[in-house]
Amino acid sequence: MQKTIHALESRFQRRVYRVRDIEKLGISQSTTYRRARADGPWTRLAPGVVLVAPGPPTLHDRIQAALLRAGPGAVVTGLVAAHLHGIAAPPDEVEVHVLIPHSRKVQSYAGTRFERTTRLPRPVYVNGVPTAPPVRAVMDGARTFRTWAFTQRLLRDAIRKAAECTLIALITEMEAGSRRGTAVPRAILRTFRNGTPPLHDRPARPPRPATEASRAAA
Repeated sequence: MQKTIHALESRFQRRVYRVRDIEKLGISQSTTYRRARADGPWTRLAPGVVLVAPGPPTLHDRIQAALLRAGPGAVVTGLVAAHLHGIAAPPDEVEVHVLIPHSRKVQSYAGTRFERTTRLPRPVYVNGVPTAPPVRAVMDGARTFRTWAFTQRLLRDAIRKAAECTLIALITEMEAGSRRGTAVPRAILRTFRNGTPPLHDRPARPPRPATEASRAAA
């Protein structure tokens, strides 16, 4: 078993595994969870998912954990996906936002949010990560209740850096998706359309505490 543990820890590219997959290699679940305790050499990232190294996890580790937890067909969206597309640098402690099929229910956990949707986009792979196309990623990020200035900068950067993110494309995506959280980006896009983007900061409405296992999108 020690040889198997050493082999897992020595792999260069993969560091995140489901507990049940580790069990198939001959390491019991009890051993894995013991090693993933706060004082252990591994790190628990999500229910049933561990990092076979001491923390803290990288953003890539957190993305991999979220995708393993979400299951097949999941797509990373929002600020993390926008960052992977080269559009924006995510803020500190950014939430990993993952879209899943509407028929699936996955419990969100600290730092990671799963959103059920009937509009699951075809993924664009960036460094092996299935991400939402730039327009969808940006609009999902824009409706996360951040400040006016942050949202304005995100939308400006998208239009400037990503050819797909035209003003019309962003407005079309906003109208096609969930209306939750669109008040601020809607107002900002209206100023862009009028040619007079505001220069002052304005706080967005703070987010409501998450109480649902996962959120449904239209």
